[in-house]
Amino acid sequence: MLISTFLDDLYEKFLRLGRSRFWLLFLGLVFLIVIFINGIGIVPEEPYQRLSENPFITRTDIHFNNYWQENPLLPLIAHYLRLTAPAAFNILCFVILTGAFLSFALLSSRRWGSAPSLIFSTLLITSPLTTVILTWLGTPDGLTLLLTVPFLFTGSSLLLFFLSVLGAVNHPAFMIAVIEILALRWAARDGVKFKHILMAGLGLAAGYGLVRWFLTVNQIEIVSRVDFMLLMNAGEWLKMNALNFPMSLASLFNAHWLILVICLVMFFKRDRFFYLLALVILLVNYGFTFFSLDTTRIFSLLSWGVLFECMFHSYGLARTDKDANPQVERQFLQSLVVVGMFSLIAPRYFSWLGEIHTTPFYQFLRKVFR
Repeated sequence: MLISTFLDDLYEKFLRLGRSRFWLLFLGLVFLIVIFINGIGIVPEEPYQRLSENPFITRTDIHFNNYWQENPLLPLIAHYLRLTAPAAFNILCFVILTGAFLSFALLSSRRWGSAPSLIFSTLLITSPLTTVILTWLGTPDGLTLLLTVPFLFTGSSLLLFFLSVLGAVNHPAFMIAVIEILALRWAARDGVKFKHILMAGLGLAAGYGLVRWFLTVNQIEIVSRVDFMLLMNAGEWLKMNALNFPMSLASLFNAHWLILVICLVMFFKRDRFFYLLALVILLVNYGFTFFSLDTTRIFSLLSWGVLFECMFHSYGLARTDKDANPQVERQFLQSLVVVGMFSLIAPRYFSWLGEIHTTPFYQFLRKVFR
């Protein structure tokens, strides 16, 4: 069988499945497969679960570098829902992650249709962000993802403000990621105007103020992220990032680097400003990641929305080019289907402390066959 014939058949099956009533069930199956081949682990020391037991005092008993107390939203939610036991807290995190995937699927289906949404959602579920969230269940990353998803779709200034407040209380990476998404949507002429960016900025400022107020009222003393970064000098950061640089760099998007390549090859000439802006943003995000111990995790939190906005803009360009070249949309979606299938079976790993770590499934296999 020719490769082109195989790709055509695979693409047609995806379209038929995407147009059926069972496309969400198929996404659920993809998620179950990812869970199986990735495994589920718990974040070391479980700081957020332990913080949820009493988020109103300084928790240096968990770790003396308590910068994670700047992220009080998830522990507060668990505290008031009385889901502070380890099992209950981690189930809550898993439910939030599932809700994030479901909201992305429904919102993308509403915008692009169920068939393209099936492809886009499969890519999100098989992304490196999912790898680190499942490997370190118990972080606020799933909630960050859930709060970030609407920024790719909504045009409501009030919703952007409300989500910005919550996101800023949940994790600082959210504050950078959503402004970048809105900037790219503005560059793509995707219904974002200055008022949307302004309302999001006001919401982020309000959320940051709430965090400072919460820490002050409860007399919580923290080691800030800036203080934490200064614990290591520039030479130590450079040494850590250079330790396994090629694999660390590959881990940032893993197989999804191919999505960026596809978008650039097919559409760069159609909108040079947009794609150059996206590349600059990704470079800036790597600069932030350079001063982080969680290389893959932080870059994924900052950049997954940038990559998907590139994909959405490229798909929009492909659709507008349908009359002149009806094969462009088909070729683009076929390429994404191949990337999605490849990312499902590609090795899953991440970079932490400059070292390459495998997921719980590989650790399980190592124990079995030792």
